[in-house]
Amino acid sequence: MTRLSKKFTGVLAAAALSASALTLTLPAQLQAAEGGHILAHVMPTDHIFNSVSEQFISKLDELSGGTVNIEYHPGGDLGDWSTITEQVMQGALPMTMAWSNSELDPRLDIANLGYVADDWESATKVYGPGSQMDNLFAEIYDGLNVELLGTLPTDFTGYVVRKGVDIPVKIPQDAKGFKIRVPNYPMAIDRYSALGFSVVPMAFSEVHTALQTGAIDGRAFSPPYEVLMFRDVLRAYVYTRESFEPTFWIASKSWLAGLSDQERAWVHEAADYATKWAWDNAEEFSQGWLDKIQAAGIEVLEQDPAQAAAYKQTVMEVEWPIMEGLLGKKIMSDLKQTAGL
Repeated sequence: MTRLSKKFTGVLAAAALSASALTLTLPAQLQAAEGGHILAHVMPTDHIFNSVSEQFISKLDELSGGTVNIEYHPGGDLGDWSTITEQVMQGALPMTMAWSNSELDPRLDIANLGYVADDWESATKVYGPGSQMDNLFAEIYDGLNVELLGTLPTDFTGYVVRKGVDIPVKIPQDAKGFKIRVPNYPMAIDRYSALGFSVVPMAFSEVHTALQTGAIDGRAFSPPYEVLMFRDVLRAYVYTRESFEPTFWIASKSWLAGLSDQERAWVHEAADYATKWAWDNAEEFSQGWLDKIQAAGIEVLEQDPAQAAAYKQTVMEVEWPIMEGLLGKKIMSDLKQTAGL
């Protein structure tokens, strides 16, 4: 992990330098299109990102009396999420909602850490507005030339199982020989290797074809809202709740600096309002997706308490020491206390 951290620290420094240079040459007014200041993300209109965006736009319109307009681009029409994130860091776009990317800062891997929360109450306590994790993420993103407008909830994760194979529920016994796709970062590989699976690091864009051909038997780190993307090939969804998926609403510092003090205050108030709305409504969104999964004929399974406890112990034994090496014992000790661990 030491070599990895050094590599990513270099990437972080280069990204920050590049973003700073661009900020000096890019006037803030260029970051707003004719229709208003751009808010872009890659998710469709049935995702919570869209509802949060609508709440923000409506509140900002109310606060500003219609003088601060947002040009809204959902669905990825301005590029994939990593590209949009880079554009916000560079000051070319004002705002986006996206996932953690440890290539920007290795500390962002804490967003994928297993069993920090097991239910919506604990997730709100750990990741919600004003929490320790919310403040940590704000500090990290501050070093990337952006401001964190809010840490948003999406859902807990589990793994999907394709048709034609047995469903691994008793872990590690059932995991042997089960080929599971994980994102290509060390903690993901370490987690599922320790759980006994045959790990296949793979780009998300290749998952559907790999499930169809049998190159993989399942996909890990799947929140409910992504399950139906693969509905034609899936038999089951095992909702382990092993990780909670926070996402990040970030804004270009140069764009914010180009606003008047009053406009900036309106943006922050509207973002705080929409972020709170997200946390108040995220559990309802989650249940809605689980209902849709079952209605599509895909089994939704959960582990019994003994299975869940063994699974949790394995994940924590593998991942928590790695994060302690990145963040230090104090932060991890405080996090355990907050999470009730």
